[in-house]
Amino acid sequence: MAGSIQKNVIMMQKASSMFSLRRAAVASPSIMPIMGRAWQQQVRMQTTKPVTTPLKVLTPQTAQEGLARQRLQRPVAPHLSIYKWQVHSVSSAMERNTGLLLAGGMYLFGTSYLVAPWLGWDLSSAALVAAFGSLPVAAKLGLKFLVAWPFTFHLFAGIRYTVSAAGYTLNNKAQIIKVAWAVVGSSALAAIGLVAYF
Repeated sequence: MAGSIQKNVIMMQKASSMFSLRRAAVASPSIMPIMGRAWQQQVRMQTTKPVTTPLKVLTPQTAQEGLARQRLQRPVAPHLSIYKWQVHSVSSAMERNTGLLLAGGMYLFGTSYLVAPWLGWDLSSAALVAAFGSLPVAAKLGLKFLVAWPFTFHLFAGIRYTVSAAGYTLNNKAQIIKVAWAVVGSSALAAIGLVAYF
């Protein structure tokens, strides 16, 4: 009991000394210029009337409506309309897309080959070679390129990714851009070479 009374007395003394310090600083700011300005500002803020708004009881429906109004006022990111396309980011996305295209094509053909006997399709090697041989030359070259380019691009982009993951091409942005263009050019040349060879 006596300890708590002593604590209360000490706290009262501190409060009265702080109050007298405030009063002295406000009365003569030249004695304590920095504290005087701060205390004057605090006194001004305490004397202004606080703005109070009545409390509104929110129901779930009014809360949802308020949230919808807030969402309508949020800025919308322009996203692709202002994005500057860069060769290294596009080639990175194309690496994933060509991988999906190659894997998806293999799964689709494998599944078709398995269900062909039940559906009455002839997907034997002889039938596929005969169907491909009956196409015009331009269609043959186009189909070969459509298969060869995703393969070569995915191969060269995978090599680029492996090298850059080891940290060898991360020195500067110009080097990353040159490597990305090298992947695009070498994959196109390799695809043309495969089309000409086969």
